[in-house]
Amino acid sequence: MMMMMRMLQMILLLTESVLISSYQLNSTVECERPDKKKTVRVLAGESLYLPCPNDDCHIETENTSYEWFKYIQRTEQVEQIGTEESERIHYHLSELYILWLTLNDTGRYITRWWYEEDKCDEYETDVVVYEEFNTDLLDYTPEEEKPSKIYCPVCEYQQATFIWYKNFSLIPNQESAGYLLLRNSSKESAGIYTCVCTWEHNGIKHNRSGFRELIIRDMSSSTPTFQLPINNSIVITDVGTELILQCSVFFGRTVCDECSVQWERNKTRIDAVNGYKQETRKQGGIMESFLTITKVSELDLGSEYRCRAEDSYEYFYVSIILKRKESMIPVILACVCTFLLVLVLSGIVKWFSLDLVLFLREIIAKLNRTEDGKLYDAYVIYQRNLEEKTDKTVSDFVNGSLLTVLESYCGFKLFIHGRDDLPGEDCMDLTESKIQLSRRLIIILTPETSTTSSAAYDLELGLHQALVQGETGVILIQLGKMQDYTHLPLGLQHLLCKNSPLLWRDGETSPNSRFWKRVRYRMPVASSHWRSSLRNISLECQPLTV
Repeated sequence: MMMMMRMLQMILLLTESVLISSYQLNSTVECERPDKKKTVRVLAGESLYLPCPNDDCHIETENTSYEWFKYIQRTEQVEQIGTEESERIHYHLSELYILWLTLNDTGRYITRWWYEEDKCDEYETDVVVYEEFNTDLLDYTPEEEKPSKIYCPVCEYQQATFIWYKNFSLIPNQESAGYLLLRNSSKESAGIYTCVCTWEHNGIKHNRSGFRELIIRDMSSSTPTFQLPINNSIVITDVGTELILQCSVFFGRTVCDECSVQWERNKTRIDAVNGYKQETRKQGGIMESFLTITKVSELDLGSEYRCRAEDSYEYFYVSIILKRKESMIPVILACVCTFLLVLVLSGIVKWFSLDLVLFLREIIAKLNRTEDGKLYDAYVIYQRNLEEKTDKTVSDFVNGSLLTVLESYCGFKLFIHGRDDLPGEDCMDLTESKIQLSRRLIIILTPETSTTSSAAYDLELGLHQALVQGETGVILIQLGKMQDYTHLPLGLQHLLCKNSPLLWRDGETSPNSRFWKRVRYRMPVASSHWRSSLRNISLECQPLTV
C-alpha cells in the first residue's frame, strides 16, 4: 500500500512538472503585443464579462486556442486562470468571466491567442474595481448639439435587459434596450445617465452598470476656451534643465475634425526640431498639447512661446514667457544679514536693558507718583563687631560707597544704625518701627557671623517682615567670596535659594557701574521730597539711554 502511494505521488509530480515545462515552453514563443492597452472600470459586487480585446480574436474561435492569465504585481509573475465554470474567475475560449467583483480583482489580465501552432498574439486589459461610484467610471463620447440617442457603454456583445437612470433616479417607461431615446433634447437633458444591464450565466443573473455623461453644447459659446496656460504667464526654469509646457483647450463636445492645438516659438511652429518633442491628445472635447524641451538653452529664455488653438473658422493663441530661476545667494545673504542684525540688536537690548528700565521707571514715577506712607527707601542691615579686616571692609562699604552712590548721587533715603538712631531710644522699638517705615531691606552678607545682639535682632525682624508678612522687598549684597552660606540663618539661606546676591568688588564706586545699576533696579523710586533737594546734583547717576 505504501509503495502504491509513493508511485502515485511520483506520477503527480511528473505530471505537474510536464505541465509546467509545457507552459514554459509555450511562453518562450514570442507573441506579438499591440501597443494599445485596454482599461475596463467596474463596480465592486457586479460581474464582468470580458471578451478578447481584438475583434478577430473574439470572433474567430475555430482552429484556435486561448489562454488567460492574471499578472501578480507583488511577485511580478503571471498566474494562469482556469476554465472550470464553478470557479468565480474562469474563461471560456475568448471570454473571461469575473463574477461578483471584489477590490482584489483589480489588476492586469492577459489574453494569449494562438491562431496558428507557433504564432500568437497577446493582449493586455487593465481592470479597475471601484467600491462606489467614481467620476472615472464616466464614459465620454462627443455628441451633437441635439442628440437623439444615448448608447449603453457596456454589455455590447451580450444578450441582456437594460434599466436606465438619469442622475441616479430611475427613468420610467423606458424600453429594455441598449440605447435610450431622447425626444426633444435640450440643455435640461444634460446629466449622468446610468444603464444597468442584466445578463445570465449558468442560470444565474448578473448585473453590470455603465455610466455616460451627456453635455449639451451651447452653440452660442463655440469659441475655444484655453484652460492652460494663462496668457502672458511666466514659467520659471533654468538653463540645462528639462521643461514640459502644457496647453489645454476646450472645443466643446461636438466632433471637430479640423480642430488643432500647436506650440510655436517666435511665431514659428515647432515640428521635428532637435531637442523639442510635441505630443497631442484629445479626450471629451478637450485637446491638449505637451511640448517637451529636452534641455533649456539661453535661446529658449529669450524666445516667445505661444500655444495656438485653431477650429474650423479661426485661430486663437496665448503666450508665455520663460524666465531664469533667480539665484538664492542674495536671499541667503539677506537672511544672514537680518539674523546678524537681530542678534546684534538683541545683544544691545540685553546689555542696556537695565539702563532702559531705569530710564523708563524714572519717567513713569514722575507721572504717577503716589505716597505709600513710608519714610525710608531702604533699611540697611549689616553685621558689626567682626574681625578687624572684615569689619573695616563692611564699614568702608556702608559708610562710603553705599552712602555716596545711593544717597548722594541717586537721592535714596537710607536708615543706618549708628548714624540715624537717636541717643536714649529703645533699640528694639526703634528697629521695628524703622523697618516698617522702609520700602526695602538691604542685607549685607559677609563670610563671618556677628555675635552682636542688635545685628541679630534687626536681621531676624527683617526676615520675618519679608518672609512671613511679605511686605518688604529684600536686596542681598555680598562682600567678598564665600564658599557656602551654612553660617547664615535659615531664613537668609531660604532667600538666597530664591535670589542670588549681588557681588560687590572693592573699588566699584561709580554709580554707572553694572553693580550699582542692579542695586538701583531692585530699589524703589527715590523719595520725591529728597528729589526736590537734589535738583542741582550731578547727573552721573542717571541711567544711560539707548
